[in-house]
Amino acid sequence: MKRKTIVLVLLLTALMFGSSFVFAEDSPMHGWRFENGSCFLNDHWFDSERFADSYREQDGYALVLGRKLHYWLYDTYSYHDGKGRVIVAEAVPRWVEKMGYVIDFDNIQVYNPNTNLANSVKVLMKQRGCDVSVALCTRENGLSTDTDYVVINSYDKDSGIYSTMIYYLYK
Repeated sequence: MKRKTIVLVLLLTALMFGSSFVFAEDSPMHGWRFENGSCFLNDHWFDSERFADSYREQDGYALVLGRKLHYWLYDTYSYHDGKGRVIVAEAVPRWVEKMGYVIDFDNIQVYNPNTNLANSVKVLMKQRGCDVSVALCTRENGLSTDTDYVVINSYDKDSGIYSTMIYYLYK
């Protein structure tokens, strides 16, 4: 009887909060460290445990196509001179791989400029003072898509242009 009750509680919890299980509890930069221990960037000291802080990592939500999407946000300009390669090419791929996904590197899509980026995403990025946003988009969180994907949006301060990169994912 106890086993049936536990299974029932788990099933009900999954049904009620199913979309929250889609997102990784850890951020894309969780566990990243500076190679040489602590680091001094633009008059600010970061110890090795605060690598994500050097990108002012934070999260927020935006409405895209009527759906609430969870975004991880980064500021690459304050301490990294606008360079976000470590986020796009290293942190995000490792993050999705830790969740059991494989990236389809043969079909990465880039939109530069992205003139169709949802205004709510632009506002969220501007509001938080961030130039990079990352969202995991899956069938489970209600998007009408055949394939799960990660979307990475970037804002170039010099040109005022938003660009978007999409990594298609498979489990």
